[in-house]
This record gives sequence, structure tokens and C-alpha cells, in this order.
Amino acid sequence: MEKKRHCIDFDEVLKHVGQFGRYSIWVFCLSCVVAAMTGSVVTEDSFVAYENPHRCVVPSCDGNDTSFNESFVQWAIPENQQCKVYQRSEANITECEEEYFSNDTETSCSEWVYDTSLFTSTTVTEFDLVCDSDWLRPLAGSMYMLGMLLGAITIGDLADRFGRKMGILVSVLLLGGGGVLSAVSPNYTMFLVMRLLTGAGGVGLFQVTFVLAVEFIGAKWRTFVGIMIEVPFALGEAMTGVFAIFIRDWRWLQVAVTAPAFLLLSYMWLMPESVRWLVSQGRKSDAIKIINKAAKVNGVEVPKHLLEDTNPEIPTVDGTISVANSKDDLVKEDQPPKVKKTVLDLLKTPNMRRRSFNMFYCWAVCTLVYYGLSSNSGNLGGNIFVNFIATMLIEIPSYVFSYLVLDRD
Repeated sequence: MEKKRHCIDFDEVLKHVGQFGRYSIWVFCLSCVVAAMTGSVVTEDSFVAYENPHRCVVPSCDGNDTSFNESFVQWAIPENQQCKVYQRSEANITECEEEYFSNDTETSCSEWVYDTSLFTSTTVTEFDLVCDSDWLRPLAGSMYMLGMLLGAITIGDLADRFGRKMGILVSVLLLGGGGVLSAVSPNYTMFLVMRLLTGAGGVGLFQVTFVLAVEFIGAKWRTFVGIMIEVPFALGEAMTGVFAIFIRDWRWLQVAVTAPAFLLLSYMWLMPESVRWLVSQGRKSDAIKIINKAAKVNGVEVPKHLLEDTNPEIPTVDGTISVANSKDDLVKEDQPPKVKKTVLDLLKTPNMRRRSFNMFYCWAVCTLVYYGLSSNSGNLGGNIFVNFIATMLIEIPSYVFSYLVLDRD
């Protein structure tokens, strides 16, 4: 015989607590702070991995106090071939005058001089990611994206299993720890590994807080919250450009962008756990405490009968508990037990399979274009900082427009 248990109809409770009351706004604002911080981390490679103009070191000409633009460059370095240097005969190897350099014989070099007028130090100048090693430079962005993929999968599942706040904790440690450790990396290999961890923490942090914010909002305001939380994300991206104006050393810029993530450890006390997740885990008393607190902050009172057992909850075939979260999802006595759903269910039926592949494709295309434009904003003509900030801020009108045209009857 089936054993019946019960849960709270949270959607009905929200009608009395307030679908977007002061408490929900508080949660939304906390989530916006997270969005801004994670946004600033995504685009930092535009400055951290900036390719400074470079040229070969010219033996016997370059010294400790020589600069990128020296007079001997015009006869020692082939035009538009900054990875080559003209040779000299063995007899004149220590001479730096123009007549001692050959005009047709070139050789590669293993040391470089960088133009530090814009950035005093980047990963390119630190690890010599130029000439034959130029292919290593984009790996930092690739590792960050790989980290985002791994983080989206693992931290999302962790938050479903152990709670949203646990997901926030793990994400903050990955983001802050990976970011700070990458700033002190003694070699490029360690830097790449830390970028992977930073990417995992960044996307995990944004995902978990996004879901948490939406779970506290009634259906009427979910579109607004789901779209407008991207506005502080864009502001965070632009803030990286502002930081770069004042911080021209990549290590300190890396710290400035990622270290503030440790402040989000306070969310373990400031941010409430998801009521919907607590209900799904059978932690009804904890859920009621948060609901009552939200009602108190909003200046309302929740009818007691709404916090009593209303919706049935029954064991599924695999022993887990199936919870109904709204009146439309009530489990009837004559219905078979629900089977636990997984991501693979998106591909099991023809209709869902078509929709899923359509979404996968659209998401991939939009992501490629989005990050492609963001990463190459520094290659536009003019001031690199103005171009970067303008490219980031141009997103905001699109978010406002999207909200205005969605959910219109």
C-alpha cells in the first residue's frame, strides 16, 4: 500500500506572501551582485591576455634600459616581421651600426622586447606567448570555456542534490581561489589550470543564484527577473574595462576582478535557501521558517491552512519522493507513481527532441557570436577601453527590449 506524504503549495503561498515583495527583491538584489561579479570575470582575458607589440631582442644593441622603439630597429628588424632579426657576420657580432647588418639574411630569436606603453605586463609578456608560441595565447580563453562547461554540469547537479547554498559555497571557492591563484602562477600551465577552475566557479555561481532568485518569484514576475538579471552582468563586464584603465599589470588586475568573490561567502548567512528545494527534500519545517520570515518582511501574514499538508507526495518506482509544487501537478490516487526525470528525457520523444536540438543549436550560435564579439572588442580601432566598455554596455538595451516584447498577450 502506498504511503502518502504531503507538501506545501508554494505557488499559492506566494500569492499571499507577495510575488515580488520586499523579501523577493532582497534575494533578487543579492543575485544581481553575483551577476555583476561573474560578468567581470568572463571578459578579463581581453586585457589579461592582451598581445603587446613586440620585437626580437637585438644582441649588442638592446640593453637593460632600451625601449621598444629604438633607432637601430629600422635596420636590425625586418619590416613587419617582428619575430625575425637581421644577421651579422661573426666578425661584427658585437657591433650595432647599420653597415654591419645584412639586408637579406634573417634569423628567428628566443628573446623579445615588448611595448609596455599600454599595459606594463600581460600573460603574453610574462610567459612570452609570441612568435612560435603564439598559439598558446588563446588557450586561456579555451580553458575558461571548458571550465564553464564542466561547472554548468557538475555544480548544477550539486545544487540540486545538496542545496542552492552549497552550490554557492563551492562556486565561490572555485572562482575566488582559482582567480587569485592564477594571479600568482609561476608558469603558464598552472595559469591555464586555474583559469579552468575559475570558469567552473563563475558559471556555477551565476547559475545557482539565478535559479534561486527565480524560485523566490511568482509567475507574474519571472520573465522580468530572468531577463533583467543580465543587466548587472553586462555592467560587471564593463567594470572590467574600468579596472583595466587604472590597473595595467595583469596580476593585479586578475586579483581586482576575482578576489571580491570571497565576499560572497557572506551569502551563507544573507541568502536564504530555496523554499522549493527544501520542500522537495521533505524539510517542511525549514521551508515554513523562511516563508514566515518573508511574510514578516513583506508585512503580511500567511494563512495557516496554506502551510498545512495540501499536496500529496508519493514514493516513485526508484524509491525517491515525488513532490507536487502546484495544484495543476497534484498526484491522483489512481495514477501510477512518477518516475524520476533526467536530462535524457529531453531526447526521448520526437517533439521534445526537436525542441531540445533547436535550443542547443540556438544557444551554441548565440554563445559563439556573443563571446566572439566580446573577446575581439580590443581589436577595433580607437581607444581599447572605450571600445570594450561600449561593447559590453550595448547589451543592456537588448535586455530591456526583450522584456518588453516577451509575455505580451
